[in-house]
Amino acid sequence: MSGVTHSIGFGRLSAWLLRQLSRPGASLLSLASGGLVLAILWAVADWLVLSAVPPLADPAACAEAAGACWPFWAEKSRFILFGTYPFDEQWRPMLVSLLLLGLSIATGQMAVSGRWPDMRLFAGLWLAGMAASFALMGGDILGLVPVDATKWNGLPILLILSTIALALALPVGVLLALARYQTRHRLLHRAAGAYVEIMRGVPMVTLLFVGVFVLPLTLPKGMAIDPIVAVLIALVFFHAAYFAEDVRSGLMALPAGQQEAASSLGLGFWQSARLVLLPQAIERAMPALVNSTIGAYKDTSLVVILGLHDLSATARMAFSDVAWGNQALEAYVFVGVWFLVSCSYLSWIGRRLAARATQGRKRSA
Repeated sequence: MSGVTHSIGFGRLSAWLLRQLSRPGASLLSLASGGLVLAILWAVADWLVLSAVPPLADPAACAEAAGACWPFWAEKSRFILFGTYPFDEQWRPMLVSLLLLGLSIATGQMAVSGRWPDMRLFAGLWLAGMAASFALMGGDILGLVPVDATKWNGLPILLILSTIALALALPVGVLLALARYQTRHRLLHRAAGAYVEIMRGVPMVTLLFVGVFVLPLTLPKGMAIDPIVAVLIALVFFHAAYFAEDVRSGLMALPAGQQEAASSLGLGFWQSARLVLLPQAIERAMPALVNSTIGAYKDTSLVVILGLHDLSATARMAFSDVAWGNQALEAYVFVGVWFLVSCSYLSWIGRRLAARATQGRKRSA
């Protein structure tokens, strides 16, 4: 049996080689592309490993090395993660990062498995996690040393602005999608449509500037708003518009008979939306929702223009040190690895959800 399998595999390889040789131009292009890929991989491996300085080596060796200077990571990784937050209190941003990451990963795993807890309990856990994040970072309660928001840097500020904004924007987007989908209340339908179109037509940078510099001016005298909270509000309302269109696309893809069947059972619009339409619409819109989530997560780095130092900003601050001025590439590799791993996890969730939805449709058919 193994001999037959070997013969079949050799036959397929021979057939592929014959097809390539019959087209000289395509063969040359394939060989050139393969050689270019191998050259790039060799150069990357040489810089990362072969010519690199090990993490625990003397940093002085980096001056003569042709590869990466990994002692930079050993020295500056904590600064890149937590920035200028007081050194002795950095257990607090570390705990906040673990808390938000844990909630996000748990949410992803529950979405993939399809086994959700009571939604009120689930929402309560997220709200408690959000409150705990701000309490731990700011301090001044339960004996914690107060820390000004200007020192909230690095990974915690990235996770606070991305995970919390997305967690709040999704339900707002669902409500906007339902308001725009229904046609019984025309004023509500048009107001939701106008809001979504305006938000999608305004650059996020403009909205961030409005949130930080204009929103405080509209508050009553003597009332102030923290820049981080202002940015969070702007992100929620901005991303909600994109989530609304993703969910509405799922609603529009449903057969008309779904809503008619729900109405024939005596269900009102909001009941039919909650029990019949939304579960199917969100399932159909999942690829778009995952794509919007990944884009929104990466776009959070734009807050650096407002003076908020996320992970990319603290990386730049790390190699601004005179002693490590030549390690800009190592700093951005650190940030790139983080975004690659986290976005790959989100993409994996999206693929699993799409596969589960496809299997469900096949079983129902």
